[in-house]
Amino acid sequence: MKLAYIEDDADARSLFAGRFRTDGWTCDEYGSAEEALPNIGPGSHDVLVTDIRLPGLNGVEFLLELRRRDVHTPCVLITAFGSLGLMKQAVNSAANYLLEKPFAYADLRRVIDRVLEPPSTLQYYVDRGLGRLQLTEREQDVARLLLKGLSNAEIASAASLSEKTVKQYVTQVFSKAGVQSRGEFFAAIFPV
Repeated sequence: MKLAYIEDDADARSLFAGRFRTDGWTCDEYGSAEEALPNIGPGSHDVLVTDIRLPGLNGVEFLLELRRRDVHTPCVLITAFGSLGLMKQAVNSAANYLLEKPFAYADLRRVIDRVLEPPSTLQYYVDRGLGRLQLTEREQDVARLLLKGLSNAEIASAASLSEKTVKQYVTQVFSKAGVQSRGEFFAAIFPV
């Protein structure tokens, strides 16, 4: 599992990231939302943990920006200040959970395990599956249209490409996914 931990308190960030690594997780650490933004994309991480109080963009603004960028990775927002207004902001930013400080590592793991329990959204599975393929931006666009069940002609129309160009992108996507057909591609993205 891969986690991004965004926290401006270096000691807390290091402590929790170290615990995740001890448990076998890959944990990317960031001291600010601005530092994390270029490194988090659709499917790049399995879960995000971010403090709400950050320098620059706060955790809610950060999460809203990720959602605007079509990053639908489950997210736990951490706060030292519990308030109804903050809870409302967290829900409106599509956070999966709001965890109040102080908390123990076991509490955070329990919350993360809960937000990662199926059923997740289809968008999460698409992001996660495509994120593993290391596709270019245009290949991602074509792959998402493929997953909607569009024909090459429909993809060409939707993406303002020629059918020949779409066929080339489909071939590249299939190659990176290690599949040979649309059915195999669906199965690779949505494993049973």
